[in-house]
Amino acid sequence: MRFRYTVQPYQTAAVDAVVDCFAGQPHRSDATANAPLRLSDVDLLANVHRAQDANALPRSARLVPSAAGQLNLDVEMETGTGKTYVYIKTIFELHRRYGWGKFIVVVPGVAIREGVLTSFESTADHFAEAYGRRARVFAYRSRELHRLETFSADPGINVMVINAQAFNATAETRRIHEELDDFQSRRPIDVLAGCRPVLVLDEPQRLEGRRTGAALAAFRPLAVLRYSATHRTEHNLVHRLDAVEAYRQGLVKRISVRGVTTAREAGPELRRLQIRETVNAHLERERELAGRGIKTLSLFFIDEVRHYRDYTRADRRGLYLRMFEEEYRAAAADVSVDVSSVHSGYFSVDRQGRLVDPLIRRSTGTTDDLDAYDLILRDRERLLSPYEPVRFVFSHSALREGWDNPNVFVLCMLKQTDSTVSRRQEVGRGLRLAVDGTGERVHDPDVNQLTVVAGESYADFVAALQREAVWHHGRAHVRPLPPIVDGLRTGPPPPTPTTSGFRPTERVDIDSVALIARCVRALDDGLADRTRLRYTVRGGTQQADGAFVAAGAAAGTWAAPSTSDTRYDLLGELAAATTLTRRTIAAILGGVRPAVFALYARDPDRFLREAADLISVECGRVAVTEIAVDLVDSGGDLGVVAPDLRGAG
Repeated sequence: MRFRYTVQPYQTAAVDAVVDCFAGQPHRSDATANAPLRLSDVDLLANVHRAQDANALPRSARLVPSAAGQLNLDVEMETGTGKTYVYIKTIFELHRRYGWGKFIVVVPGVAIREGVLTSFESTADHFAEAYGRRARVFAYRSRELHRLETFSADPGINVMVINAQAFNATAETRRIHEELDDFQSRRPIDVLAGCRPVLVLDEPQRLEGRRTGAALAAFRPLAVLRYSATHRTEHNLVHRLDAVEAYRQGLVKRISVRGVTTAREAGPELRRLQIRETVNAHLERERELAGRGIKTLSLFFIDEVRHYRDYTRADRRGLYLRMFEEEYRAAAADVSVDVSSVHSGYFSVDRQGRLVDPLIRRSTGTTDDLDAYDLILRDRERLLSPYEPVRFVFSHSALREGWDNPNVFVLCMLKQTDSTVSRRQEVGRGLRLAVDGTGERVHDPDVNQLTVVAGESYADFVAALQREAVWHHGRAHVRPLPPIVDGLRTGPPPPTPTTSGFRPTERVDIDSVALIARCVRALDDGLADRTRLRYTVRGGTQQADGAFVAAGAAAGTWAAPSTSDTRYDLLGELAAATTLTRRTIAAILGGVRPAVFALYARDPDRFLREAADLISVECGRVAVTEIAVDLVDSGGDLGVVAPDLRGAG
């Protein structure tokens, strides 16, 4: 079975939004480099404004630069709507209209890299029919530098896909910056920079570190195109297809949530209940869809790799895997099924340090690891075959972004996720519309429903998932997900425009003084709780029957010593992470208790990370609790209005 692609107007609109930003650029082909931009910043900004006007987006006051370059264009597309397809088509259009043929796609991890390579391969015939040519695509590998020669000299469309690990300071990855004897004493980065490539950043929110930004700048990009459903930093946004609009147009699945809770804190027991509910939900969907030739897949997000693959046990089966196999045997009607064949897992690096990336170090993975790698990351079409027994996929975080499969119908969250962005990314793995056995998209709403099994109440999970306030340049806007229904009962229909042509919209009015006070309290309380690690050690003795009996417990606390002498721009780092201004960040930090602020000197990285998370959560809570409802003339269409923000940031 092969995926079938058709031209979709909403995807074409996203392509045009970027390509039209270069209107007026003369067409010129060059075998060795992209022709330089001939447009002035004034002309480029005027083009950007036209694209923003066409998409009802706020106009950029200027071309917002980044460490990677002056011209940065943002495209926001809800997960599951085909952003990879969109930027591949954009590459072909940029070559057709302007003659540019050198492109570098930068991704944050192996899973996304493999998904991108697979997308280029599966769409090759489709785009060859439309454009009369094929792209030459390869993944960067420092031991295959001859590919860079072809990239530089070939006059056609050339695409190099590189993951962020190639920028880390290891002996293997430093080669891109070294003069190499086997590369005619040249530096690979210089050859690539000489091509003046267009950079395409997939999930740019994970590529915003200082080291990565400096590495991207070394490519000397002609332009930087950024594609994500969850941008953290906004530059020049030229196209937006948000969650509400994607749902309204029937481009993604409906979300159904089953919240599993217990009367008391019960870790393993709660996880078993979630697994049982997931197996039941999966089998229900499998019975419903099997007659239509649609294979059902379920995806587990787990908290620790060892809960799936435990090397301390002879059978290597972790806690959650043992629970799953027991629950599956109990629920499956066909007792002849080999339960070990219906599941597989992909983890980029497991607890034994095995790096499962055949492109870099194939020898470090076991045969089982590499088989799972090929099936899950490289051969989505085989995974969709009814003859392939795997139906349940386990992941830790490697599949959180960039990987999806259209026939994931059940997600199980066997982990605690506090970040709204993480929740959205994880749920996004199952939003793509389903395909049948011929590779055709299925548009039946009764088929396209994603069930999420969460280890918390339905209301709590939905509230956390829906709450996302995104802050940009002193303004805030709320981006809710589509309507979500309780998976155990029928939910309300999706909202529709009123007959009067007006619709309710959300406006956030926030007092900066209140926001600062909330953030100060959050840091004082949240970071103070982390000053000393509280722990309990429980002992036990194994009995003759193999069971362990607890023999007692001891409690204590432990504080990590200071180990860092690295200097940071504290205000700048937190401002970038939260998109508040330096002045607001300074006011927040100036209000925290001295003992809490002293934690910055002890562990700057952790302080920055956790302070940014706590501040972002408070921004989201303020945005949710201080919402006013207006009626706005919608012209018969639904959307989200960017609200006014008074004084915050």
